[in-house]
Amino acid sequence: MIRFIKTILPLILLLILLVIAVIGFSFFEDLNNFEALWMTVTTVLTVGYGDLIPQTHEGRVLAIVLVPLCIILFTYFMGMIIGFIVEFNISTVKRSQRMERKIKHMRNHIIVCGLNPISLIIIDRIKQDRTEFVLVEPDESKCEQLIESHNIVIGDPGEDDVLRRAGIEKANGLITTGSDAENVLTILSAREMNPEVRITSSAERVESESKLMKAGANRVINPEHIGGTRMALSILKPAAVDYMDRMFTSETDSFRIEELFLTDGSNLISETIKTAELRTKYDISVLGIKREGHVYASKIADLVLKTNDVMIIFGKEPSILKLKLTSMSDVL
Repeated sequence: MIRFIKTILPLILLLILLVIAVIGFSFFEDLNNFEALWMTVTTVLTVGYGDLIPQTHEGRVLAIVLVPLCIILFTYFMGMIIGFIVEFNISTVKRSQRMERKIKHMRNHIIVCGLNPISLIIIDRIKQDRTEFVLVEPDESKCEQLIESHNIVIGDPGEDDVLRRAGIEKANGLITTGSDAENVLTILSAREMNPEVRITSSAERVESESKLMKAGANRVINPEHIGGTRMALSILKPAAVDYMDRMFTSETDSFRIEELFLTDGSNLISETIKTAELRTKYDISVLGIKREGHVYASKIADLVLKTNDVMIIFGKEPSILKLKLTSMSDVL
């Protein structure tokens, strides 16, 4: 508030001074309002008098007082404006540097490319899962409302330098939501920089899905196809859809489905589902085991768990968190 007053006050004083000058010239020089305004502007801008000059002693005194005062006020006002611009640029640079330092220390985060209605839903879901993420968007003006509260890198996600600033080498996942052509370029760059990163891409057309997979995407999703299928199932199988929604999106202590990645050193390695006694100890059920791209869903009780296995588990969030901590594994 004080800063605003300091900025606006000289402008108000300048306007008051100009009004007084117009009235003064009109009175002392016997001019009409327009002529008085013309003389005031000519005097303040110091461009030199032409057809109208102060004729009276009072008018000349007014001009002598008016010129330095207006110059002082105008200079002060412009100084404040320049100060704001410089301060804003400095704060922007500092914020960008802080963000880049934070991103530099991230591990296993998700990079979301493009800011649009789909990516906003993606970001909201990632936040619910308490997973770190970085948003990459070329248009800075679209990020004004998010820049203060999110990790954002401004730039084309198809460029190596932009992906590097987003931490692609240490990222766990990449989601592209642009046009099919943009997504292909981004996927090619990301796959070259991090061969292990998991990439999910949106597809505008069904015909583009194979091209995006060839470019290096692990999974390609057509939002229109998924949306249409989901709408149909919500009518045909409403109870099943409601149940699955609660499993994946509930923020309460209700039951959820999660993936548990078995890292090297996990105490579940070399155990079987039966000997690990997950249901007894944690009240958690194992729905399946994903290993080397294949999902084992039946007769898995005696399956020996190995490093890099992904357990698809079902249970309450506190139980899942407890299992993660005690087994030294990661929830995906």
